[in-house]
Amino acid sequence: MPGGSASLVSGDRAYGHVVALAQDIGSRPAASDAEAAAADYIADQLTSYGYQPYFQPFEVEYSVEQTGLDVLSPEAITTLEARALRSSPSGEATGQLVAAGIGRPEDFPTEGVTGQVALVERGELDFSDKVANAAAAGATAVIVYNNQEGPFRGDLQEESAIPGVSISQEDGQRLLDLLALGPVTVRLSVEAGLVQGTSQNVIARSPDGRCEEVVGAHYDSVEAGPGANDNASGVSALLETARALAIGGDGEGVCLVAFGAEELGLVGSQRFVANLSLDERQALRGMVNLDMVGVGGQWRLAGSEDLVEEVDGEAADLGLDPVPAELPAGLTGDHANFIGAGVPAILIYRFDDPRYHSAEDQVQFVEPRLLAQATELALLALGP
Repeated sequence: MPGGSASLVSGDRAYGHVVALAQDIGSRPAASDAEAAAADYIADQLTSYGYQPYFQPFEVEYSVEQTGLDVLSPEAITTLEARALRSSPSGEATGQLVAAGIGRPEDFPTEGVTGQVALVERGELDFSDKVANAAAAGATAVIVYNNQEGPFRGDLQEESAIPGVSISQEDGQRLLDLLALGPVTVRLSVEAGLVQGTSQNVIARSPDGRCEEVVGAHYDSVEAGPGANDNASGVSALLETARALAIGGDGEGVCLVAFGAEELGLVGSQRFVANLSLDERQALRGMVNLDMVGVGGQWRLAGSEDLVEEVDGEAADLGLDPVPAELPAGLTGDHANFIGAGVPAILIYRFDDPRYHSAEDQVQFVEPRLLAQATELALLALGP
């Protein structure tokens, strides 16, 4: 660990960044004014530590949509709040509602659900699988209700044949209660389109300008919530790492990067890596990615095997016991773009967060002590 820097780490100071990003600024979807405000905040903090940060802008394409969900009978209900599953196709469907468990093939009636709208619960299956199974059974649209309190925003990993939306657990239960009394007819609509916008990475090089190691974290969030854990927590640890390195005089060769547009598909880190010259890429010895580090019961490490083993072996000196792990199917992180470019990289994370990608991902659930531990692990990963 860079000498002396670990003793400078403050979880409470890091928590202040979480409040500034997730509470004062709020939800920070890519290319939004709020994402730009977060970039300015991060740059201001880095400047106050003595760095000279700069922006690396890039164009992104993102979806916008108008979504509607109404109950037509047995009574008119127009107060349901629906959100299109990200990458859902546009479309409109009117039909009888049918409950289909969590959306497994065997959860649908054997006779199929031709012309009906499927109501399924979040959990166990990828959203793409739920929608594909509903389409195979003949459904014209899918409603996914949350398996915990509050609304959420789901992502489709593959192109779907029918539109899909998400609703809160409370609205899902309301629909189930109506179904228990008899047939229910709903109307669902999704009007989706793609627009262009600008996001940016915030980069701070070491005092000598070299980038031999990179510490990174994405600062955008999903639209559905303020993104306190995902990923204001990672940014707070990034900023606390930057501050500790600057005060401790251990920042030679270390560059700090706050990535934009991660939630659109790791776009910011891809642009950062793509813009490195061959010499710059070959000079990189490693990358540390901090993502979702403020909630959860277990530290986990993923990425390049040698780097994971090194950090895991030395973490006992911090009184920590991280677990080398494989990321769950469908999840990845900004470190993946570095590994793809031949740069060893490690992800430090705690993904067991029940409020992931929801409106409940709020500052009161983030633990300052975990932010301090994440910073200490990042400093450890940077080596001597």
